[in-house]
Amino acid sequence: MLAIDIDGLFNVRATRARAPWLVRSGAPEALTDAGAAALAELGVSVILDLREPSEHGPVRHGIPVRSVPLYGTEPPATGGLEAIYEHLLRERGDALARAVGVVAEADGAALVHCTAGKDRTGLVVALARRAAGATADEIVADYVLSAPHVRPIRAAHAELIAQGLPGADRAGVLRLHLESPPEAIAHALAVIDELGGAERYLRDHGLRDEQMTALRRKNGGAA
Repeated sequence: MLAIDIDGLFNVRATRARAPWLVRSGAPEALTDAGAAALAELGVSVILDLREPSEHGPVRHGIPVRSVPLYGTEPPATGGLEAIYEHLLRERGDALARAVGVVAEADGAALVHCTAGKDRTGLVVALARRAAGATADEIVADYVLSAPHVRPIRAAHAELIAQGLPGADRAGVLRLHLESPPEAIAHALAVIDELGGAERYLRDHGLRDEQMTALRRKNGGAA
């Protein structure tokens, strides 16, 4: 996916520079009027919010929002990326499939976001793109791009959580909140393969035939 600049958003990438079918980013509360206009010009017709209700901020743009809370509870403040991703895949498949369904049904492009735009967003984007034909290598290459954009925005939050923790625990918290290491998404992709692959996984959790067809049409053979 290609890095793009949208005023008021961070960690933003799109499947194509023009008329993408999928855009990903961090939280959009600071999205400006100019940024919303740029998203409209790209063809974004819906914003998919993967956060829990307690995380939502005010919506000042006019783009329709669909909410699919991915955790179903408060987001974890500590823990390993691999374990968290695996938990979501094994326990929250219905929510993941609903989220991908929103992407599939979007009239134009869907903007997918959570808070940092790397973990929940990373899983939904990985499932959608993998089912639509992207390779594992392409998904990993996209995922690792998040960390440099997330660190300056989320560092203070992560440091507050890590404050006073012993070395290994502190490093784990900082990795969870600030990093996007290739081995983390590679582990998620391995779990998806273990569960039958992206398409079977999504179908098993409720993605309909017409949504799968729409997803492939949107991709058009391009990752």
